Amino acid sequence: MEKDVTLAIAKRLKEDIEQRLATEVILTRDRDVFVPLEQRTAIANVEQADLFISIHSNSSKNDKIAGIESFYLGLTREPRAQMLAALENASAQQNLNELEDVIKKITMYEKMNESKEFALKVHKKLYQTVKKLEPAARDRGVKKAPFVVLIGADVPSILLEIGFISNKREAEIISSATTQDKVASGISKGIEDYLAGLGTLARNPAPAEEQPANGKTR
Repeated sequence: MEKDVTLAIAKRLKEDIEQRLATEVILTRDRDVFVPLEQRTAIANVEQADLFISIHSNSSKNDKIAGIESFYLGLTREPRAQMLAALENASAQQNLNELEDVIKKITMYEKMNESKEFALKVHKKLYQTVKKLEPAARDRGVKKAPFVVLIGADVPSILLEIGFISNKREAEIISSATTQDKVASGISKGIEDYLAGLGTLARNPAPAEEQPANGKTR
């Protein structure tokens, strides 16, 4: 199930980031509980996060459809992105029409461009990682979409669709402990690239025990 594989990868990602970047990571959940969409970015804001990442797995009635795609907050006319956002937003406390004005204001804010750059960096490394595990893996690209889970964050925020759980091969990749480590590592490398590009992170940080945390990544 999506909730199981995404939690497993999130836990592995937390460990990888803390070791690789010597920085603190806080999960919005660390066990099998549901956290309302609106509360997830609220947690990031309360904890004064530097980044926010929402991890998901895709699904389709057609089990041949596969691929990796990443999103940042924005309005779109692309039918499939609208449909995916509607599915992901189904548990939101407000409907998308009520939130549209909010989204329009947010997309005018400078964080949208930062989020796009963040998504591009992480998506590139994630796709490269999955491509090594599955040579036929498809790059579905980086897009904008009105995801409720990304609304309200005061920091660069992205949503990752790490693969189609409805596709046999991709389900194997995101469900196996060994390949979950690789997927998490790919995401972590993308985060490292983004932070290094900002000039806020050395490429080869000292081990965690020799260096204080330089920020909080959520």
